[in-house]
Amino acid sequence: MVTTTPIHAEIVRVAVSDELAYWTVLAGPTLTVVGDVDDHLRHLRFGRSCEESTTKTYAGHLKRLHVWSEERGLSRNDAALRMAMYVMHLRTTPRASSGRAKGQLPEEATLAPALAAIHGFYLHLADLGLLEAEAFSALFTTVSAETGRGLVAVRPRIRVDARPSHSSARAPAATHEEFTSLLLATDTARDRCMVAITACCALRVGQLVSLMREDIHFVPVGRTAPGCSYVLGPHIHLRKRGGHPKGAANKNRGMVIVPVPGAVEMLYADWMRERLSIRRAGTSPWAFVTFPGPTGDPGGDALSPRRIQDLLSDLSARAGLRHLHPHMLRHTFGETAADLDIARDVLQRLLGHSDVTSQDVYRSVPETKVAAAARAVSDQLFGHS
Repeated sequence: MVTTTPIHAEIVRVAVSDELAYWTVLAGPTLTVVGDVDDHLRHLRFGRSCEESTTKTYAGHLKRLHVWSEERGLSRNDAALRMAMYVMHLRTTPRASSGRAKGQLPEEATLAPALAAIHGFYLHLADLGLLEAEAFSALFTTVSAETGRGLVAVRPRIRVDARPSHSSARAPAATHEEFTSLLLATDTARDRCMVAITACCALRVGQLVSLMREDIHFVPVGRTAPGCSYVLGPHIHLRKRGGHPKGAANKNRGMVIVPVPGAVEMLYADWMRERLSIRRAGTSPWAFVTFPGPTGDPGGDALSPRRIQDLLSDLSARAGLRHLHPHMLRHTFGETAADLDIARDVLQRLLGHSDVTSQDVYRSVPETKVAAAARAVSDQLFGHS
C-alpha cells in the first residue's frame, strides 16, 4: 500500500577527522540515520577506501530507493523482489531537483550509476546475511568464474546500457571548434587556463580542482624541479589525497605525471599574474581559487567541482553552443588521440586508466578509414593500380 504521506529524507556529510568524511542518509520525521545504508556507506569509505565523492553519489541513489520503499511499506527483501518496478519508476519520473535536466526523464547512462549503487548495497546486505535467498536470486545470477578453481561470479539481473552508442546519444566529446569557442567566451585568465588544461591534459573535474600549486612543475626540457626527477619538460603531478574543503577527489591510484603543452603553460602564466589581484590567493595552496565575491568575500578559496560544471554550462550558453560539461573536454582529448592512432598503452598512461579497455569509448572507426584500409589491402594483394 502506497502511503499518502511523503517520506522526508536528506543526504548529509559526516566529518570523521580533518581529512576523512563520508556521506550518509537521514530519513523520517526527525531525520534519523538510516542504519543499514549508513553501515554500507561507511564500509565503502573506510573498509574499501572509496572516495568521499563516491559515498555522496551512492547516498543520493540509496536515499531515493529508501523513500520509494518506505512509501510502499516494503522491507529491503520485498523491495528487491520489486526492483524492476523501481527501475520503471526511475524511468518514468522526471528529475525534480534543479539543474539542466530538471523536468526531463533520465537517460540510460543516468540509470546505470543508480543500479550500481543499489546492487552494491544489496551485495553488502548479502555479505552480512541480511538478504533472503529469494531476494538475492531476484537481483543477481551466479556463473562459474573463469579461474578453474570452482569459484562463482555474481552478476546483476537488471542492467541498462551505461554507454549508449554515438548514433543513439549525444556525442560525448566537445569538438575542436567548440573547444575554441569556449576559450573565446571566457572573461578571465583563470577560466581560460582551466578550460585549456582540462582538454589538453585530459583532467577529470576532481583532478582539476584538487590540483595544488606544488603539483605544477613548469620547467624546461632537461631541467628538474626540487624533489622531482622528471626531465621531459613542463608537467603536472596528479596525486591521490584527501581533505579537499569542497569534497573533490583525485581518484588516481598513486601519483601520475601528465605532460603539459606550451600553450597551457602560457595560459597558466597569465593566470598567475591575474591571481596577484586576489588578496588571499597568495597563501592558498590550491592551483585555482575563487575570485572576490560581490558580498565582500575576499576570494582565494578552493573551487568546487560544481563550480567548474556551472562555468562550462555558462560558457556554452554564452558561446551559443549545446550544453557542455567538463568531462566532454576529457573526451575531446581521448578521441583526438585515438584518431591520431596513439598506441593503446601510451593513451592508457595519458588518460590515467587502470584498464586499457577503458579507452575504447574514445575509439570509433569512420567509413573513410574503413575504405582506406580496404584499398591498402587490395594494393598489397594486386599491386598499385
